[in-house]
Amino acid sequence: MLPEAGFVRAVMGDGAEFTFRPSFARIASLGNPHEIVAIFAGLHGPHAEKDAAYVLACLCDQEDPSPLIGYREEDVWVPGAMPGAEMVIIAQHLMRHGIVGKARPGGEEGEGKFSDRFDAVEYISAARVHLGLSSDDAEALSMTEFQTMFEMKFPQKGDSKGRDVPTREEYEARMRQHEEMMRGRESR
Repeated sequence: MLPEAGFVRAVMGDGAEFTFRPSFARIASLGNPHEIVAIFAGLHGPHAEKDAAYVLACLCDQEDPSPLIGYREEDVWVPGAMPGAEMVIIAQHLMRHGIVGKARPGGEEGEGKFSDRFDAVEYISAARVHLGLSSDDAEALSMTEFQTMFEMKFPQKGDSKGRDVPTREEYEARMRQHEEMMRGRESR
């Protein structure tokens, strides 16, 4: 369970556990590309609790999360164990990691552009082609995981802010230094 990548686990008082995954496949199950963005926007509006319950239901690993998030019976909402405000916070967290990703240190303010659609298939395809993942593995990624893997595989030249992984050039230079040092020791 990686909370840094957006995954969330909730445990009820009776010990029942519910796991929520903002994977590309689960995000796609929320609706079409335009509906996904509308739902994310709705989590910041007057009907946020209703949208949050829908997001949590779609992104939950367990078959029936209704004891935690509640359910609709005829025209009446029956609340679950989790308060509505907490559902909204968790749903916002899941959607942020599922479709936006995580802001990186040193990024320019306002660097991203608004889009009225989120097409998960594009990211799944990119993960398969550029990262060599299987379809199942690509569908299981959150946007945060996708971005992290992509940045590690294709680091920006001269950009070492916010990451501990050397670029290919830095790695090769260090390896040459190490080999030279080892040859120097062997010749003694």
